[in-house]
Amino acid sequence: MFELFLVMMALTSPILIIIFVRNYFNYKSEVNQKILALQKDSDTEAVITMQEKVEVLVARVIVLEKIVTDSKFDLGQQINQL
Repeated sequence: MFELFLVMMALTSPILIIIFVRNYFNYKSEVNQKILALQKDSDTEAVITMQEKVEVLVARVIVLEKIVTDSKFDLGQQINQL
């Protein structure tokens, strides 16, 4: 009886190993797809955040350009140079 068990194990173990390996790689594939989806969402949020920061910085540069090109500012600089 024990010999029959050993023969059955010897014949079925490669099949079981193949099944386990296939399931493992399927699982890894699913996990990698989920990770890529999360990274894509994260990258999208980061791009939106950076675009908002750029818009704020552009507005600040416009204000600074107005201050520098203002005639009162030029007059102030000329007075300070005297």
